[in-house]
Amino acid sequence: MIEFRIALQPKQKAFLKAIEETPITFYGGAKGGGKSKGLQLIMLLRRFRYAGSTGAIFRRTYPELEGNHIRPLFQAFPALREYWNEAKKLLTLPNGSTLQFCHCNNETDVDLYQGREFHDLAIDEAGQWPEAMFRRLLGSNRSSRTGILARAILTGNPGGVGHGWLKRLFIERRFNERENPNDYTFIQALVDDNTALMAADPAYVTRLESEPNEALRKAYRYGDWNIFAGQFFQEITKEVHFIRSFPIPNHWNRFGAYDYGFNHPAAFGWYATDEDGNTYKYRELIEAGVRVDVFAQKLNAFSDTAQLYPIVAGRDCWTQKSTLRDDKQPPTVAEQFRTHGINLVPAVIDRIQGAAQLRDYLAWRGKASGKPRFFIFDTCPITFDTLSRMIHDPDHVEDVLKVDATEGDPLSGDDAYDETRYALMSRPTISDPIVIKHAVGSPGWYKKVNENHFDQAIEHFKKQQEQEQGGWPEMPGFQDEPIGW
Repeated sequence: MIEFRIALQPKQKAFLKAIEETPITFYGGAKGGGKSKGLQLIMLLRRFRYAGSTGAIFRRTYPELEGNHIRPLFQAFPALREYWNEAKKLLTLPNGSTLQFCHCNNETDVDLYQGREFHDLAIDEAGQWPEAMFRRLLGSNRSSRTGILARAILTGNPGGVGHGWLKRLFIERRFNERENPNDYTFIQALVDDNTALMAADPAYVTRLESEPNEALRKAYRYGDWNIFAGQFFQEITKEVHFIRSFPIPNHWNRFGAYDYGFNHPAAFGWYATDEDGNTYKYRELIEAGVRVDVFAQKLNAFSDTAQLYPIVAGRDCWTQKSTLRDDKQPPTVAEQFRTHGINLVPAVIDRIQGAAQLRDYLAWRGKASGKPRFFIFDTCPITFDTLSRMIHDPDHVEDVLKVDATEGDPLSGDDAYDETRYALMSRPTISDPIVIKHAVGSPGWYKKVNENHFDQAIEHFKKQQEQEQGGWPEMPGFQDEPIGW
């Protein structure tokens, strides 16, 4: 018989309670919150509590499993080694419960667990997992045993390829029609909740707060989901870039951008540039499963679409879809748009240059003006969310990682990013200042005449002084004007 004590901290107890009550629980937030340790203890506790139950802890790589779970488990509970199968990475307890340690280096590794039954399926550092992998793995989270409910258990911090779906489900609580909001619970973890760490290493908080980047400091210390390590566009913030909409002045230059998609979403953006070269995205349309002709009709429902020039689009809009003769080819996407009065022009699609251009437009820290050159209206929330969660491609550090939308959530991909990248690579034309014409004899006209005469007088006086001529300079033409001094 095994006897030992499993002691949970208060926030870890809240985590356990949520697991008992909710099908999918996420314990996440800042660094040092005791997530991995709490997950390990809870998975072990539930194996003892529910005889004959099965549990599995997943990480992306085996070294992560060994360093964060397997070795710490036996250091804390040496007696468990008697029940350990090294080859299978499986712990089998006397009550018939099992706890397995699994890893999936690649997406195809998920298939190794198809058909398995894990009553508790735990993913540590879920931010490293694409949503598609999580959903496929969730198929193995089931129970055919009376009295044992299936539970999915997640831990993680802001950031990583899974940042977007974790933020959507647990922070923003945005759900599609196939998701039940009552199935998802979030438990915030802060370093302050980890009393064991705070007692053993009180200087850890100081190290977190010493991070020079303010945004990353908020992510590490307080689990801020608006900024995170690995984020590509680290300067983007709601306070600076996500602004309240206002009527676009008529003299501003307007243009558009389009990223084609059907199964993946199609994305279109309306843009305007002011007299100082600042660009504003003031409308977005992002939809999946919509034919080109229907999408074009939706664009034309907005009268200002006719004012957009240019409308840049990805090169796939000019791709022929078959190997038939030219006269037998179906129309390209660009040709279909043209039949609806919308003329597309090829965008500059270089990913590295596009990412750098967008970063430059978003930059505001350290600039004399203290402002960026690109603003997103609050009517474009999908664009802001998409740009905020883009991360570095680990194989191409100067590029953004390609993210496809997942089934059931067409807005989770990078389509809005691609379309925005096309737009800013078109080098938006700066608008000319508006010219206000006043009616002769109006107050505005008199004011303008006064301003002009004053400017003329100053220039004339300066010239006279330069020529070292004595006396008050003559001001010709004033006697015939309808105003005096």
